[in-house]
Amino acid sequence: MSVNQQEWLESLARLRNERRACAQVVVIGIKGSAPREVGARMIVADGRLAWGTIGGGRLEHMAIERAAELAEKAQAGQVGGHLAGDAQAFTETVPLSEKAGQCCGGEVTLFYEAFPWKRRKLVIFGAGHVAQAIGGLQPYLDLDVLLIDPRSEEEIEPPLKSDRAFETLFIDAPEEEIATLPEGSLVLVMSHSHALDQEVVARAIRRNVFPYIGLIGSDRKWTRFRHRLAQRGFTEEELARVTCPIGVTKSSKEPHKIALSVAAEIVDLKLDHAAGGAQAQR
Repeated sequence: MSVNQQEWLESLARLRNERRACAQVVVIGIKGSAPREVGARMIVADGRLAWGTIGGGRLEHMAIERAAELAEKAQAGQVGGHLAGDAQAFTETVPLSEKAGQCCGGEVTLFYEAFPWKRRKLVIFGAGHVAQAIGGLQPYLDLDVLLIDPRSEEEIEPPLKSDRAFETLFIDAPEEEIATLPEGSLVLVMSHSHALDQEVVARAIRRNVFPYIGLIGSDRKWTRFRHRLAQRGFTEEELARVTCPIGVTKSSKEPHKIALSVAAEIVDLKLDHAAGGAQAQR
């Protein structure tokens, strides 16, 4: 029984579009009698078989467990269990003996590969005109975009579209979210409150895991912020992590033009895509 390559690729594409972590298991070697031929494969997502088969029985059940663990740990950026180092793939040879619940008497070598589908986050503090305009560019940024605002959705102006391409979080203390953002996230600060902006910037600097901290505003605004942050003990080196004004051009005040300018700046960042500790080079 041959593998349907189109179905396999379509299944992976669907899981990628849904951002669902998964792992594939491929039979890459057999000795003696085995339930499937070399090239047979299956895809595991959400801890269950999502597509294909490597022959059923105890072998397949064991492989599903291994694949589910691999996908989960790859998505979380963790290692352990059957994984070594920071690998997202490994091979395993399984004797098909009665002890393993198989009576074929042969041996199968399996290749496991995880697809965590992880993307960097762009987190925007504020959900006003410019933030919504930047969020609307999400399909072109290859980033997961989240807007955070202390107001309720009903209070946001302009009103948010129901079919928006970005996530939203309405919470009383947005600055507290800095502590839980994934390392390597990009942070943009443009709320309706200067006090909130300053606190978010301060916490983002202190955590020191974000390759880009952008603050909307003029040179004059950043001069005031720098002075106040310096009074709080921040060094010149720490303050240099903040980009203000933001965008590749500084001439327009129209929300959509600012959004395009900021998007161009973000796309132009040279980012180290290794997990954690990514640095931006300008």
